Amino acid sequence: MQPPQSSMRSSYTPPPRSSAPVQQEAPVSLSESLDPSEQIVDMPPQSGGRKNGELSDLVERMARKNACTPATGATLIAKTSGAETYQVSCQDGQQQIYKCELRQCRMMN
Repeated sequence: MQPPQSSMRSSYTPPPRSSAPVQQEAPVSLSESLDPSEQIVDMPPQSGGRKNGELSDLVERMARKNACTPATGATLIAKTSGAETYQVSCQDGQQQIYKCELRQCRMMN
């Protein structure tokens, strides 16, 4: 004789969710985002005091797609022969760092 089907099934109870807040990763500092062969260089100021790079416009568009309305625009903060690093100051106070290599840019933080 077989036991009833209901006794053969086990009920699954998921583990309780943690009430602890989810910790976000700390922002990446500029020095941590640079390769050891890169260095921060001062660029001569452009008109308006902003340091423009070759890919400033692209970085500003990417920032907008990442929920950032640039307060002033993308500022070139480091440049090597193969990479440019930009900082974008958003109107809500957040800062975003982008690194562009071979015309391919990615957000670092």
